[in-house]
Amino acid sequence: MEYLLTMASGVLIGVVSALAGIGGGTLMVPFMTLILGINAKVAVASSLMTVIITSSSAAYVYLKDNMVNMKVALSLTPATCLGAVIGSHITISLPQEDVKKLLGYGLIIISLMMIFGKTREASGRVKKIKEGSSASFIAGLMSGMLGIGGGVLKVPIMNLVMDLPIKEAVATSAFMIGLTASTGTMVYLAKGLVDPGLVAGFALGIIPGATLGAKLLKGAKPKAIKTIFSLILLYAGIKLVLG
Repeated sequence: MEYLLTMASGVLIGVVSALAGIGGGTLMVPFMTLILGINAKVAVASSLMTVIITSSSAAYVYLKDNMVNMKVALSLTPATCLGAVIGSHITISLPQEDVKKLLGYGLIIISLMMIFGKTREASGRVKKIKEGSSASFIAGLMSGMLGIGGGVLKVPIMNLVMDLPIKEAVATSAFMIGLTASTGTMVYLAKGLVDPGLVAGFALGIIPGATLGAKLLKGAKPKAIKTIFSLILLYAGIKLVLG
């Protein structure tokens, strides 16, 4: 039953993550820690590896439809990957209870960013690549520390700072997330913290879910979905902080 629950949750997480331009870890990690009772470090590590699958499923659709801005993706990826490696090492070095609280505060911050975050119509003429790269390092750091893809930061960075249209920013973020997560996952794999069973269960649900979400993005207005999603994250964050 637990395996079936994981697969079913993976479908929903895949759809929402593709629509919101995130890797899905922001839902997977609290689900594993709060519902399944998984060790926080194992949850972070397993989530990050699963995020690779989420991103790849959605990115395939976006690449096929020419929605990914490769110039931006390749410009920001080195800084993001460096941040993911450093973030992974930070989480590994912390005690279990500290990791749970770190996750909780991280989810609270992310949820508030999503609730109050803005999007705007953009020209599509890329600008401020240096500023975007610096901010992407922080996104990578959060990715490695919290087991998330970092899209919650990458999307507003590309839309508000670098002037990419929101759907192009979402598609480019999804493409980059796989590269970022791969870098952080290698650190956790070396420490034996990835649970293959959890990864497989989520992956079997996330692959069809993320593909469906990516297809829905073209005609979707994801604002309502992001609001509901952010409230769930806020609740999960508070639960993790309070224990």
